[in-house]
Amino acid sequence: MNPTFIGALAKQAGVPIKTIRYYEDVGLLPKVTRTVAGYRLYAPDAVDRLQFIKKAQSLGLRLEHIKEILELADRGRCPCGHVQRLLKARLGELREKMAAMRTLEQRLKAATARGCPPNFRPRGKAICPTIQRQPPVRRRVR
Repeated sequence: MNPTFIGALAKQAGVPIKTIRYYEDVGLLPKVTRTVAGYRLYAPDAVDRLQFIKKAQSLGLRLEHIKEILELADRGRCPCGHVQRLLKARLGELREKMAAMRTLEQRLKAATARGCPPNFRPRGKAICPTIQRQPPVRRRVR
């Protein structure tokens, strides 16, 4: 198969040209050869690699983790065990975020149910009772 110019690659993979350049800059795509005029020429398998990156992102993986997976595969090593660990970690993070969102939902429901007292006028430290009567937010220390 013939090498592909960046515009055609972008269309085939369904990603913007800027994204392809960025992925090349950060090492997700290998450096490519260039024509005498300076145009990038991509190998036919670049489409598959870009689609793999997008699919990995759709599972919540960060580019740094995707790069690790690609590096393992490029060295001929099976990345599946590493992928499973990464996905399980992302699942745990997602569950924590979902719990935080459920807590936020309950706080918002309570705050909107109480509403504001009729004829309220801000004065002194009283700005908005809906917000000020909320319990203090406790920050988790990591």
